[in-house]
Amino acid sequence: MFESEIAVNENLLVQFGKILADIPEETLFTPSAGHGHSPVWLLGHLAIVGEAGQRMAGGKITHTEWLRLFGPGSLDNISFNADLTKSMLVTAVTEAYAQLRSLALVTDEANVSRPHGVTVLTGTPIVTVKHCITHLLTSHFAFHLAQLSSCRRAAGFPALF
Repeated sequence: MFESEIAVNENLLVQFGKILADIPEETLFTPSAGHGHSPVWLLGHLAIVGEAGQRMAGGKITHTEWLRLFGPGSLDNISFNADLTKSMLVTAVTEAYAQLRSLALVTDEANVSRPHGVTVLTGTPIVTVKHCITHLLTSHFAFHLAQLSSCRRAAGFPALF
């Protein structure tokens, strides 16, 4: 189960690495033009949502303190915090999705057939845990990756692709 979604997510992580290589540490807390999110919020959001996906697949959330800062519905005006470094956040995202992919491979049909319970997705076609994990591995990650790419371009870098 989730083999296609895992392949897509692995490809997105390759792009993630290329995009993040150019985002300067000094712009981490600067909201980007257009979407208004700072790279620190985008990275923290991807990390905590990846961990939330792990919980759905039988794992746990490692950075519970990030739920308020970066979880669904959080405000994206993150004040400077020296503990939130680019390196640490990139590692958190990479590890969160590696673990989510591993758990997605071994979760059972009974687990993923149940309702997901994610309030922000209420009323959408995404109704089961399986739908939600698919969304997290693919479209959700890609959406925020595009915003990180915008942050990279705002820092003056040319298009990668």
